[in-house]
Order: sequence, then C-alpha cells, then structure tokens
Amino acid sequence: MAEDEKPIRVVDRRMFTPDGELRPDFQPEEAPSQAATPAPAPDPRPAGAAAEADRRPEPVSEGKPEQQASESRGAFALIVQILAMPAYAALGLVPDPASGRGRIDRAAAQEMIDLLAVLERKTHGNLSFEESTFLSRVLTELRLAFVEATRPPAQ
Repeated sequence: MAEDEKPIRVVDRRMFTPDGELRPDFQPEEAPSQAATPAPAPDPRPAGAAAEADRRPEPVSEGKPEQQASESRGAFALIVQILAMPAYAALGLVPDPASGRGRIDRAAAQEMIDLLAVLERKTHGNLSFEESTFLSRVLTELRLAFVEATRPPAQ
C-alpha cells in the first residue's frame, strides 16, 4: 500500500441484526424532522425553452394506480376498435351510412386484419391478459368473417 492512500473502511449501517432485532448502536443518519430538502438542479434548457415549458400545462395524473391501469386498458381497447371498425365495414358487417346496405371490399378488409395482426405481434408480451384476449378475440372474429365473405356461394 502506498503511504498517501487511506485504508478502506467498511461501516455496517443496517438497522437490524441478522436475527431481526434492532441494533443497539444504530443511529439514523438524519432524523425525519431534520431532513433537508435538496436544492433544485439548474435547468439545462435555454431560457426561452424553459419559459415556454413553464407556460404549458402539466399533464394531470391523479387517481390510484388501479384507475390509471384501467384507463390504459381502455385506451388500448379503443385503439383496437378504431382499427377493427373499417375491417368490419369492409366485410359488410356494418352497413354503409349512405346506402344502408353492407358492401364487401376484400382488399381493405385484408389490409386492416393484417394491420391488427402486426399490432398483436409487436405488442406480444407487453399487454395485460384482458388486452391480449380482447385483441385475439377481435382478430379471430375478423378472420372468420373474412373467410365467410370470400367463400364462394354454395351451389
């Protein structure tokens, strides 16, 4: 060891012994009432950008985590419904608002079904059970409807 180096000192600051008892020599580093608030970090943005950001409203994230999770599930279901509706319409399952009759467009239906299949592949493993089940159910319904719509008429 060099003469100018200090020896390494290890201090056990754990509150409890291996048996789970409070250590008699334990001293908290800071008392909760004496906790100092950290100084705010300087803003790395230019002055104009900081002022611009201060004028924009912050997104409100109130509520419990369960509520936020249900809202995100609802948002994903809405995305799936938005992508599925044109497919249902292209398969003639939703009537055309102008004529009131269903019109079949196989190419458009196939394209929307493929888009939903890509969404299923890309989100695999990142969805909740309900979201994954909902997407799979919609895709199964659309695929079966596509087969029915493209099947030649029975003789």
